[in-house]
Amino acid sequence: MAETPVFGTLSTIDLIALGINLLLFIFTRKIVTAFRPDKDTVSVNTKVWTLRLINIILFGIYFLEFFVGGWTAQLSRTGLTLLIAYLAVNFLQILIVRKYGRIKEIDGTEYHVETYQSEIFNLLVLIITFAVVLITVINIWGMTDWLKTTSVLGGLLIILFSTKDYWAPDNINGLMLLYNGDVEPGSIVRMDEYGLIGVTIDITLTQTRFRDLRSRHVIILPNSKVRNAKVEVLSQSPASGLMCTVDFKIGYGHPPEEVESFLQEVWSHACEQEKSLNEEKKARALIAENGDHAVIWRLAYWVKNIYGLFDAEFAINRAAYELSLQRGIALNTPLTLELLKYEMK
Repeated sequence: MAETPVFGTLSTIDLIALGINLLLFIFTRKIVTAFRPDKDTVSVNTKVWTLRLINIILFGIYFLEFFVGGWTAQLSRTGLTLLIAYLAVNFLQILIVRKYGRIKEIDGTEYHVETYQSEIFNLLVLIITFAVVLITVINIWGMTDWLKTTSVLGGLLIILFSTKDYWAPDNINGLMLLYNGDVEPGSIVRMDEYGLIGVTIDITLTQTRFRDLRSRHVIILPNSKVRNAKVEVLSQSPASGLMCTVDFKIGYGHPPEEVESFLQEVWSHACEQEKSLNEEKKARALIAENGDHAVIWRLAYWVKNIYGLFDAEFAINRAAYELSLQRGIALNTPLTLELLKYEMK
């Protein structure tokens, strides 16, 4: 008796699903980079191999169908449905951002960023996709009678209500952040609660991503934490730029005019080295405190390019050190002891 061909055990739908899965496996990298261009090679590779792992699992389920049969066919179709839904949602969200979002230049790079309107459409896409996937999966498993009863819908509503504390706050706060517009992609913010000074990259329904200006690392915070924290928007500064300060502890004995001249020269040298400083707005030298061991002098200056906030500070500190060696003004805190004499009665 002739053996049945391997592919003869698969239906036309299974063969189509297997072909789609094979195409997704081959063109995974092109699909990932086309959906969301990313310069981070590690991030791209992670997404590629995650999708390929899902493809491999689906292939394994198809091969199990030859030996086990029954439920494996439904399981493979369910997995493929979820994979296609994931890709479709990503594709539609990118189209929505390009249509209803904005192009924002962040730290010299252009990004398509979300707006309140685009996130509303994204939310609708998620709801519609979830409904379509649910109906498709129910039909795959032949449980259409569930749709005729209210128990399934009631169970879904109970699940949504019981988990609202996990997903609702971030979604609502994300929409509020986009609607208010105070914090938006490109904004420079300071949150002392998290020790963060960074540029806002994007705001989604669940989280906000920042790029730390110190370390250049990406910081991800849930939207509810961003809304509940004290946020200083540094990028909303006047035309002269953001005022920043640097303190220097200089020992007693130097005339104020000498120190003021020294600090002004420090600022001038720093302006030559760092273009983010506003050289048109003259710096100010002030005495912040007469301490026990030194006078704390404060140099106030203005930064016109907010992305160079720390580069400006580094330039001033370097210029101060170099000039201190030339001018003989020590920047280290002197150790001063004074013996107080009291008259004995």
